[in-house]
Amino acid sequence: MVSEEFADYAKRYAKCAIISGMPKPPPHASVTVSAHFMHDMLAFMQSRHGDSAASAVMTEAGIPLALLAQPDARITRAQFVALYKSVAAKLDDEMLGLWSRPIRGGTLKYLMLSLLDAPSILIALNRFVRFWNLLLDDYRLHMSRRNEWVRIALLKRTADAPMRQLGHELMMKLVHGVASWLLGREITVLRVELAFPRPRHADDYVFLYPSEVIFDAGESSILLADRDCASSFKRERHQLWSFLKRAPEDWTFSSPNSGSISARSREYLERRMHLSPAIGDLAAAFHLSVRTLNRKFAEEGVHFQMVKDAVRRDIAIHRLTHSDTAVSTLALDLGFANPAAFCRAFKEWTGSTPTAYRKGARPA
Repeated sequence: MVSEEFADYAKRYAKCAIISGMPKPPPHASVTVSAHFMHDMLAFMQSRHGDSAASAVMTEAGIPLALLAQPDARITRAQFVALYKSVAAKLDDEMLGLWSRPIRGGTLKYLMLSLLDAPSILIALNRFVRFWNLLLDDYRLHMSRRNEWVRIALLKRTADAPMRQLGHELMMKLVHGVASWLLGREITVLRVELAFPRPRHADDYVFLYPSEVIFDAGESSILLADRDCASSFKRERHQLWSFLKRAPEDWTFSSPNSGSISARSREYLERRMHLSPAIGDLAAAFHLSVRTLNRKFAEEGVHFQMVKDAVRRDIAIHRLTHSDTAVSTLALDLGFANPAAFCRAFKEWTGSTPTAYRKGARPA
């Protein structure tokens, strides 16, 4: 029953709001995302303008060209945003060629202007749906409401409508990001459903969707808490310009799912990586036994070392891209016994040495 699902979500949300007395962490600026997103952003440009155009926008975004040949590579959030902006400008398409017709530059601005005077989030979302249904040919948005949730689904207009995974990912993110900005805080998401199988990069969704994510759904959709959608809001035009200037950053990335033990662990580890924390330290901070903590990790399909290595990888990529920290210093800061061990691990994570990655991520 929906009411039981909602009650369970509310219970988990409240419980995770207080994490063992730990202070609220800063935004996860060091988080990286799978190069899958990069490849999908470049796909239409490569088919329309060729590999040279794709290389040019990658260089402009500070992404090493060598990453094109590395399926398990990672890019930083800043690189993601810069690449999105570059591709959108080159194509004059704010949705990167993912839909059957171009979404011309300025579309997001006029969409947001049409929402500012709505008396509630619900009415703003209704306008959002109607706006997009004027633009999309192959899909349409449909909004429905029940006692405790509002659902916005992406429906095919024709049986043969192409299914571009990134398009579905971004449309669900845009619903969430726009509603959150209007409300002035992250709107409560009860569930995200995606109409494709679980991808290899699914672990990245914890930093995209602050909720449970279900794959192989009949249609992609997002369920928002009705209590938030019924809320009024007040936003002025001058506040909109900053949101638009930063786009797509403010509507793409969100706080990690607070119900995820992996995300909570990242918050702890990011602050203490220089101390080389062990699983016992983490368990003690969460007031859990090591056995219970391992069980919770297993329920999410991960384990402690996997989470710890992901944090190390992301911090390393971020600092190599944004600072001149020596590789030897970075290895020590991340708890490696020596620089050689760090270099071996980094090459396993990215397919590149730290020095080569830094050189490729910096303008010549």
